[in-house]
Amino acid sequence: MTALFASEMLKLRSTRTPWVLLAATVALSGLAVASAVAVAGVTDLDLESVSGGRAILGVSATGAIFVLVFGIILTAGEFRHGTAIDTFLTTPRRSMVTLAKVGTAAATGVVFGLLASAASLGSALVAYQARGLTFPFGSSDAWQALGAGVIYATLFAAMGAATGSLVRNQVVAIAGWLSWIAIVEHVAQGLLPSVGRWLPVGAGRGLMGGADAEALLDPLPAAVVLAGYALTIMVVAVVAERHRDA
Repeated sequence: MTALFASEMLKLRSTRTPWVLLAATVALSGLAVASAVAVAGVTDLDLESVSGGRAILGVSATGAIFVLVFGIILTAGEFRHGTAIDTFLTTPRRSMVTLAKVGTAAATGVVFGLLASAASLGSALVAYQARGLTFPFGSSDAWQALGAGVIYATLFAAMGAATGSLVRNQVVAIAGWLSWIAIVEHVAQGLLPSVGRWLPVGAGRGLMGGADAEALLDPLPAAVVLAGYALTIMVVAVVAERHRDA
């Protein structure tokens, strides 16, 4: 298992895509936070309250879409480029391959989350200062926000990798997730918020502390729900892999 994990990490370091997606995640997270501070004047959000600060940092989760795409490419990319056959010939126990890939995605998600959260905090500080406001977070609040961002990115990367392994088709997996987020979750959160908060993105917003935090799950149950989704998709992918060809 250690050798598989090391092999997957080597693949990541030697390809360009993860670096591009990492840069996109960090950039989008920082820009989303700066934009949220800039337009907050037209809302009733109190930027200098702790809840307002959490709401602002909550929009940094926008960058997680690239983390999800990264996870999908990590696993489904093998089938797209035809390298899955060599991988399975080298390691016939396919469940171990799937677990190694999901583990690699999760570990890389930690890095994505750390950098994106740090960029978001830095962006918030600069944007607040530019408006002559005081950023409301103390050190403990900042650490909590950083931790939430890391957990969010880690679990979304794992979900993406598990989905890519299950679906195998990279385009279908990415399009499916984008459709789910843009249509299903958007409608559910608008019309059935009591249901929407239990869906993946809704749970992620609860973890990050979205602007409508009172309608979302608390951070701890939200993290448990996200982990449950990632684990469920991974288990289904492992079981399905035993009954099909490469």
